[in-house]
Amino acid sequence: MFDFQKRKRKHSELNQGEVDSEAFHKKVRSVILDGTRSLVDSVRSLGYLKEETDAVKEPLPSQECRLAALCEMAKELPLVDDEEQECCSQSLVAEDGCSSHVDLFSGLTENRTDRAAVVTLMGEEYVIPPHTAFLLSDFTRIQPLVHYGRMFDLVVMDPPWENKSVKRSRRYSCLPSSQLKRLPVPLLASPNCLVVTWVTNRPSHLRFVRDELYPHWGVEVVAEWFWVKVTTSGQFVFPLDSPHKKPYEMLVLGRYRPSVDLSTRFVLSYHFFRITCMKFQMLTTAVSTCKITTTLCF
Repeated sequence: MFDFQKRKRKHSELNQGEVDSEAFHKKVRSVILDGTRSLVDSVRSLGYLKEETDAVKEPLPSQECRLAALCEMAKELPLVDDEEQECCSQSLVAEDGCSSHVDLFSGLTENRTDRAAVVTLMGEEYVIPPHTAFLLSDFTRIQPLVHYGRMFDLVVMDPPWENKSVKRSRRYSCLPSSQLKRLPVPLLASPNCLVVTWVTNRPSHLRFVRDELYPHWGVEVVAEWFWVKVTTSGQFVFPLDSPHKKPYEMLVLGRYRPSVDLSTRFVLSYHFFRITCMKFQMLTTAVSTCKITTTLCF
């Protein structure tokens, strides 16, 4: 009986990470609550939100697993030597307007035309916007991007942060925080480039980005935004005080060696699920007032 009570009491104790997360939540709770109410009221007055409460629906199919499969496949590709990595990029559409048969995993691929192109990979279709390029590879093999010879005004990162839920489900591989320092951001960022990183609600990840990762790259934090997720009727997608999942995430914005005052802002999303492409679309809309001509997403 004594052993059972001891185990039960020990199980209920929070670890240091959970204690830190709860303290962080208490610190930002009123900001999240008041800011969301204000934004929801403003958005509803414009007719973007429903008045009725959302009905429970089946979750939409997620692209997360298929994208993870692409990443896992990239890890199995043979290493490319330096000479091959310095090769020019390949065109997705040939000069005669027909789609080229290219190896999407071999190097940088460009759509040099004035219209979007569609590629099929692993049974899925992907739309490639005009005048864009992409590199499909493991993050340790991005030398072709460095040799591409272009600098970027906006760098967006959505790292696969380590967390218990992902480890248990094995939906995708996590990446230790320290490995992010290997990304050659200083070689890719133009002067005053805006560097944006999505961060989970673990304070340790936020501290790492602010105190280690950005200084390592010569990036100065200029703003921290909250991405608040609500339903189509303006309700939080998860209870605000849920001990498991919070209805918000952090977004850390920095400038490549800038000198701007720190500020905090909100971004409100009324979608149900976390989709990386939606994050990028929403972010580019939020920063549309900036003069951004070239964008890089990790």
